[in-house]
Amino acid sequence: MATKTARNLASGSGTVSTTAGSKVLTFSSAQSFKEGATIYVSDGNGTEKLTIDTGAGTSWTAMQNAAATASSRSFSTSDPSATARGRGSSGWIVPRAVHFVYQAPVDDQGNPDMYVYVDTLFPENGVHPYTLDPTIGSFKAGVTTGQVIPDLPTRIRRLEGALRAGRSSTSTSQDYRIADLVARARALEEWANRVGTNSPPANGSNATYTEADIIAAGDPLS
Repeated sequence: MATKTARNLASGSGTVSTTAGSKVLTFSSAQSFKEGATIYVSDGNGTEKLTIDTGAGTSWTAMQNAAATASSRSFSTSDPSATARGRGSSGWIVPRAVHFVYQAPVDDQGNPDMYVYVDTLFPENGVHPYTLDPTIGSFKAGVTTGQVIPDLPTRIRRLEGALRAGRSSTSTSQDYRIADLVARARALEEWANRVGTNSPPANGSNATYTEADIIAAGDPLS
């Protein structure tokens, strides 16, 4: 499902070829991208959500690594129209990409409004490179899911535990990774001091944590 606040994309010209783990993008026809333009691909070879860094003609470099190797892939990209402000049907939050918030004096139908949308296109002289709407903010998305990295005060509160204060010791809103380490250290200390038994404690679990676990634990994204 597309992101509701992201400016809609337009169909790309020609096709693009990608290489897994590489930022290099090769197009079948010459392109004229602005910095930060989204390249979105979703086909039988997987989904790519990338943003343009530099390039010219048919050879361009993305700011992120492609996930899959495939050739001649149809793609969508940031709309070069000067009047297109529609959102919610084909735009995306791109993982590991900076996003800019633009505010227009009219909505997507041209009616007077305080209309806000998100685009990965970098502003030029403080305005959107195509619509000329001023930028009023920006944010960066995290890895994989496109989770928005919080503003600095929120990240500090999460790091310090203010948002998870008062929760039970079993709550995943606490940093239970540290709790696991403390529990393990205590078990080893009790064995070393011959508390209860002379048998060493059983091997601890080799716990792994997903990105969702880390977000739930209240840690900042990277």
